[in-house]
Amino acid sequence: MSQDYREYQVAAEQMAREAGALLRDAYGRVVAREKGPGDLVTDADLASQRLIAARILESFPDHTLLAEEEGAVPDPSRPWRWVVDPLDGTINFAHGFPFWAVSIALEHQGQLVVGVVHNPLTGATYSASLGRGVTLDGVAVRVSAAKRLRDSLITTAMPTDFVDVADIQLAYFRRFSTGTHSVRRTGSSALNLAILAAGGCDVCYASFMHPWDAAAGVLLVREAGGTLTGLSGEDYDLYGAGILATNGSVHQEALQFLAEAREPHDKPGEIA
Repeated sequence: MSQDYREYQVAAEQMAREAGALLRDAYGRVVAREKGPGDLVTDADLASQRLIAARILESFPDHTLLAEEEGAVPDPSRPWRWVVDPLDGTINFAHGFPFWAVSIALEHQGQLVVGVVHNPLTGATYSASLGRGVTLDGVAVRVSAAKRLRDSLITTAMPTDFVDVADIQLAYFRRFSTGTHSVRRTGSSALNLAILAAGGCDVCYASFMHPWDAAAGVLLVREAGGTLTGLSGEDYDLYGAGILATNGSVHQEALQFLAEAREPHDKPGEIA
């Protein structure tokens, strides 16, 4: 019988809701600072991560943490690793755009076993543990039943500043904007993947996601019956680059769309 990770799932849900309450209280009252061009951080990001790190230390002192802020890095000698984005969608948060979340995942010996994405503004909590499916606020959910991209809604995550890769980013966006129900660029990769897992969209693609952006959502999609690969159909690597997540039924068609978008750029001399 496979291991039961429910204890850790419950802990992740509690941590996400507690951090979410902190963020909700700070929403609209914080000033953002730039970590780099177009890359913001707020005191709320830092406070959320410190809260989550403290709860992990209290409850699971032998676990390690990989997270976005304050240089948190994992200890490779330990089998349990939490992968955390304390505020996914910081730019949205800083501008008052209401689409941001807390993302908490747990790896055991390199395998994702728990994933929780919490939306503090709506209270929605998407939650999964390995082998036990996905719930949205305690109710079981699955990926959509769409059979073709013509009936699909697409989400994407683009770099904030993508001048060096603008041609291919716009080619992907243009291809998925034709013959589908359109593309949404939301600013929160974690929520994109969580919503896909619950059937609210059918495809999510990105040329790059940090592991803390994707980890919880990846398990949600898998447990909800979806499919994940790299952008060319290769095995998905959380610590790699591109991601294509779908409801499964439209995956091959989505890979074909991506290949069609890349085709002109694969020919020498065609990129300015």
